[in-house]
Amino acid sequence: MNDSETDRYPVDRRSNTTSSAQIGSSLHNPNVRSILQSVSTIIHSQMIEDSSMGRQIQSTSDLFYFSEEKYIREHPEMFDEERKAMLRKTPTIDDIFEFMRALYECAQFSPECCIVCLVYINRLIAFTGLPLSPTNWRPIILCSYLIGQKVWDDRYLSNADFAYIYPFFSTEEINRLEKKFLELINYSVTVKAALYAKYYFELRGLFNESNNFPLEMIENEKARELEGRSKWISDVEKAKAPSRTAVASSERSAL
Repeated sequence: MNDSETDRYPVDRRSNTTSSAQIGSSLHNPNVRSILQSVSTIIHSQMIEDSSMGRQIQSTSDLFYFSEEKYIREHPEMFDEERKAMLRKTPTIDDIFEFMRALYECAQFSPECCIVCLVYINRLIAFTGLPLSPTNWRPIILCSYLIGQKVWDDRYLSNADFAYIYPFFSTEEINRLEKKFLELINYSVTVKAALYAKYYFELRGLFNESNNFPLEMIENEKARELEGRSKWISDVEKAKAPSRTAVASSERSAL
């Protein structure tokens, strides 16, 4: 990477700790709520489809890493029957929305991160065949937002902040979850402008008043910035794991 690229896309882990963050008045804006509701609808639909097909994850699979069942087994003293039943319950759209809303309020995401989040969730599913389930959707959303904010926002939270927001996991566990997520998608965090546009229009199609969709389509300059920054972060993450060969099939490269 040349100096100009380094200047344009600096690594900056500035912490916006939840203890001092100004909690998002933006969530009182019905436009942002509509975006989160649309994303929650898509995630819920995928989970119901996977459940109807009886798709499950074996405990020996790398995908089990994202299941809360793994942590229930490792720390049984922390989970009474009521809490286990709550975690294993199939969520409603509102349940997913409330989880995303809480993350959004604390982390102060840009609304566009919702689209990037969906890109990464679908990329993980396409690369691995992962089924969404009642005990893995929260960790997966958490990881996709964590990575998405680093790609989109100039200022983003540290993993320790995410552990504070969602104390189910320690900072070390979130670090491992992020690493595993990146490994399973071959460190492919690049988001091309055309792909962003595809997801944008899919979300807008779910919005009841499409002519008043709360997000504007990103302009060419911002689209180039997104593509360039996401490619740069992809290169950085690959460099952190030189022993892993990032080989993507033609189908994967199209994502």
